[in-house]
Amino acid sequence: MKTRALIIGFLLVIIVALMTAPVSAAITGSTALTGNPSAYVAITVSPDTIPLTLDPGSSATNNSLQINLTSNKACTVSVADNTFRAGGDLGYMGNFTTFYNVSPLNTKLAAPIELVGDTTPPAGVSVSALTPPISTAQTLFTGIAGLNNVNCNTNTFTQPVAYTDPVLPVGHTYRIDLIFTIAAS
Repeated sequence: MKTRALIIGFLLVIIVALMTAPVSAAITGSTALTGNPSAYVAITVSPDTIPLTLDPGSSATNNSLQINLTSNKACTVSVADNTFRAGGDLGYMGNFTTFYNVSPLNTKLAAPIELVGDTTPPAGVSVSALTPPISTAQTLFTGIAGLNNVNCNTNTFTQPVAYTDPVLPVGHTYRIDLIFTIAAS
């Protein structure tokens, strides 16, 4: 009986030892994680409306336009007239009603609007000279990769006003809509 108990105890010790022994079989595998960030470009333009005081015989100017750029690739910012005024007066301030309907007066200021980009652009941004009228897309800025909320502050609009430019009746205003587009290059 003692021998039987001793054999059972010995077997229990061996079983416990086998259960706690490290597993010597190794299973291995590998994986590769890959990726490539997609191109990211963003532009913020403010304010969205810029009033100009149009005094005959002078040029109205405003330099409040701020353009913020973010891009992880080289980029270009272009500007173009997006007014779609009847008569093809793109690049000129045309006559509209205050409700943005084309006016039956169908007139425009004699001179096109001018835009000069930030004359002291931030690092990584270069400025291109625009040729009025801004009727088709023209490049205003070129930027390097890695721009993060870079502010191009001093963008100046100039609108020459002649004594021959028509004075509009109440409820009408001269207007031009410009669209700014950023694209990875």
